[in-house]
Amino acid sequence: MPDYNKTLYDYIMDSAPQITDRWAKLLYDYKDSIYADDAGQEMRAKLRKQHKMTIETVASAILEDETEYEKHVKLWVEKVANSRVQTNTPIHEVLQAVGKSGTVIWEFIESFTEEHKQDITPAMVIRWSKNLHRALDEVINKFTKLYYELTDRKIKSQREELHKISSPVIPIIKGIGVFPLVGHISERRAELIIQYIPQVCKEKDIETLFIDLSGASFNETYVREKLRQMVRILKMLGIDCAVAGLRPDLVMLLGGDRQVKDIFFYNSLQQALAHYGLTRN
Repeated sequence: MPDYNKTLYDYIMDSAPQITDRWAKLLYDYKDSIYADDAGQEMRAKLRKQHKMTIETVASAILEDETEYEKHVKLWVEKVANSRVQTNTPIHEVLQAVGKSGTVIWEFIESFTEEHKQDITPAMVIRWSKNLHRALDEVINKFTKLYYELTDRKIKSQREELHKISSPVIPIIKGIGVFPLVGHISERRAELIIQYIPQVCKEKDIETLFIDLSGASFNETYVREKLRQMVRILKMLGIDCAVAGLRPDLVMLLGGDRQVKDIFFYNSLQQALAHYGLTRN
């Protein structure tokens, strides 16, 4: 008796172009999407290639070779998740597209069953159905998990870039720069500042850095320690620094000291610059 699992697998893979054609027609109602008709020839070609992977991944479940099946699932999830995150494709569109793939593949399984109805038993059809739905469930679950992780990573990276842009080091004369801090300094932002500022100072050949806090706010005691950490890092790099723009609330938070472990504090940026001999005159 023929191995109908293998015969069905071969039938599905031989029909892959027709399955993809049928699948693409089911996406006719997508607008402003990578799945839309007007997404471009390059994108359509990419989707067709990826859809063949979808077909092969789902069909591999029918063979009931766990090693081969897991390999296909892993490859599909990584490939498609990375691709959809890069194109900012909404996750619901991806899940709908996967669901339509399953619908079309099942239609071809039904056609195969009809062609071999004298030899195929109801038990075989039930088993194929279970394997098909198992594969769809698994790729969806693993895809959504990786999609979330990649999206979260992308958002954090973009946020870090935004913090860098919103916290510039401004050279005023050769070797001297001002770092104006604006807005609330959260714990995460403080960590980013420590990572970012020393690197930028070295890139811009800053020898003395004035940190202007006049537009900043914070209400956590860890800020003093973060300032100390940054000063230590800057000093290791041969960069001196001073803190300017102290308001009464910041003085209270920092303990009322004019100097905290080699950090000099000034009421205003003008006062700090004057102390270093940087005046208009």
